[in-house]
Amino acid sequence: MRRKKEHYESDFVEKQLSYYAGLPEKQRRHFLAMEYLRLGVGSQRYLASIFNCSRKTILKGVRELSADNYEADYRRQREVGGGRKKRSDHQGTD
Repeated sequence: MRRKKEHYESDFVEKQLSYYAGLPEKQRRHFLAMEYLRLGVGSQRYLASIFNCSRKTILKGVRELSADNYEADYRRQREVGGGRKKRSDHQGTD
């Protein structure tokens, strides 16, 4: 049976987790993507387990960073029109 490769030292993991916890959603994805690209092959599953996230989240971050029109704009966390709609926008009974 293969032994899991440890990419980080245990004290460094604590610092990374603390930093990661303070980031908004979009920056978390980009942070994970940069770590994945830095650590290389075999790190995706490792990062997903350390940071308790989906491997799909890491891949989404990689896609966003490698897009031709990528621009690091963290002022908005959601796309325009994204998120839950306000109650006044719903067609409902009053």
